[in-house]
Amino acid sequence: MRALCRRFGAQCLAVASSVTMLAGCGAATDGAGPSTPTAALTKVELAQLNTGDYPDEPLAPLGAAGAEDAGRRVEAQRMASFVVGPWQVDPALVEGASPAGAVVVKNDEIGFFVWPFMAAGTADLPLVAGFVADRHSADKSAPTALRNGVLRFADDAAAAAAVERISFWTTTIPPGKNMMPTLTEPVRVMPIPGRPASSGLVLTFSDGGATVQELTVLTAHGPYLLLQVVRSPKGPDDAAVIAGRTLDQQLPLIDGFAPTDPGALAALPLDPTGLVARTLPLPPVEATPMSGAAYPPAGALHAADDPLVTAPVWSETGVDEVSFGLATVYQAKDADGATALAQKLGDAAAEQPSSQVTAAVPGLPQSRCTRVADAAGLVPKYLCLAAFDRYVLKSLARDFGRAQQQLAAQYRMLAG
Repeated sequence: MRALCRRFGAQCLAVASSVTMLAGCGAATDGAGPSTPTAALTKVELAQLNTGDYPDEPLAPLGAAGAEDAGRRVEAQRMASFVVGPWQVDPALVEGASPAGAVVVKNDEIGFFVWPFMAAGTADLPLVAGFVADRHSADKSAPTALRNGVLRFADDAAAAAAVERISFWTTTIPPGKNMMPTLTEPVRVMPIPGRPASSGLVLTFSDGGATVQELTVLTAHGPYLLLQVVRSPKGPDDAAVIAGRTLDQQLPLIDGFAPTDPGALAALPLDPTGLVARTLPLPPVEATPMSGAAYPPAGALHAADDPLVTAPVWSETGVDEVSFGLATVYQAKDADGATALAQKLGDAAAEQPSSQVTAAVPGLPQSRCTRVADAAGLVPKYLCLAAFDRYVLKSLARDFGRAQQQLAAQYRMLAG
């Protein structure tokens, strides 16, 4: 099994480093001795738990968003489960991670998702929130890439206007103009097979000496702007087919979303289940688009390194909610499911090269810690896991002591 988090690609924002990655373990040890296989924490030595300077009690109930901007962020997070992941369109598209995740996008920031010059005329449109997923294939020389997003506007007219304005500004930029990217050919309008309501725009530009053809597809669907940005080594015609397959799934999926009335955004609950208040929080300066919130599996998969591997594991163990903070908390269907999930996550780490078994968290004898590294064996971090009741607790830090303290603090926050 692969790791559970990476960073986002270029022209985008970064997703939570707290989503973490998994790696494997070898025979060497670090600390007091090897961890035991992860199982339910039936024996906890509270006096030995060292939580360092981390909070170890649940936060006060988070209540309602209280302000429109905070409510817009919650709305974007709610949309995550209704945005098609690129891996659902093509199983090869699992590399990387969503470029922006749950981002509250101001009207003049649509350029986070398309090239900034394309969005130049949209600054006055009433954008509510957006969620975007971005993945590519493993071929580094000529990868297939798909960015799929849904931007929700205040009404149907604004979404339609966004399509018209983006199309207008894109097709009026001449080649050679000093901007990013510098077009080498006029923008070409391209129909999308079977989608007469969609607008396709082919941009040709130079990137690192190579000529790139990138297809941007825009579809107004009620108050939503459905956006696909596709690159295919086979050319724009194949990119159009990929965009069409994405829309085949995205249109019915977003129809199942229940949008919040713009006037009620401030009343949206920040923590409907109470799990976020019991998750070790990231410091405010480290907060990321997907942190500080809990998601059902369909939304949380956008942060998984390999959703095709992760999804069946979550399904098998009954994961129904994942909360992202400084630590990650998985809520399973029951204690048996949590124990099985912790074991699978720990075993996945054990199967990877360039890692080492480390000591269990003091006071949590059935926890499991592993020194993990990236594919090149660089940037080592420490991953700790434990199962408690129907939950799996996970921490990740570059310092071994910090990783252990975080898991100890997370146990106290959750167990009380």
